[in-house]
Amino acid sequence: MFEHTLTLSSSGKTFSATGWKVGWAVGPPHLTRAVSSVQQWVSFSAPTPNQDAIAICLKEAKEPFESFDSYYGYLASEYRRKRDLLCDALRAAGIDPIVPDGGFFVMGDTSGISFPPHYLDDVTEAMPASPMPKDWAMSRWMTQEVGVTAIPPSAFYCKNNLHLAQNLLRFAYCKGDDTILEAHKRFNDYFKT
Repeated sequence: MFEHTLTLSSSGKTFSATGWKVGWAVGPPHLTRAVSSVQQWVSFSAPTPNQDAIAICLKEAKEPFESFDSYYGYLASEYRRKRDLLCDALRAAGIDPIVPDGGFFVMGDTSGISFPPHYLDDVTEAMPASPMPKDWAMSRWMTQEVGVTAIPPSAFYCKNNLHLAQNLLRFAYCKGDDTILEAHKRFNDYFKT
């Protein structure tokens, strides 16, 4: 499988260095060469000190960290823990989480939640179609009324497939515990009344 796989990562999620714009690709030479050939045309002004700092982090991350064999083991454990915290929060809202094995996002099935239909009548420049897709309307409602913001997954769909996302929302768990716990509290406060 290695011969067919290109793994992309960044300092933003791996080392909590959001905004540094330093990333890397790992894979077989025929794939990494392709990335290198276009990289010079798509990346601009990644400061050299940031690149040097991340190079040091990549080396040190292989060393034991806290009670783990490496920083990567710690990071994977932390993201699993945060994922589970977020899934508990989603369940409190009646959202059925689709629990991933990795990554930074949980998709939630929102088919059991109703919201005021007037949100479907809203018009924004960003919406991918008119009328507003249900997931967009629900995300706007949830942000305004519940105080928790989700990503409408139809943002990633072509117009012909927008309906596939109508009962889904995407939630990020690459957040501080305080943010996830606050979302849980807001879900409890809103849906338990």
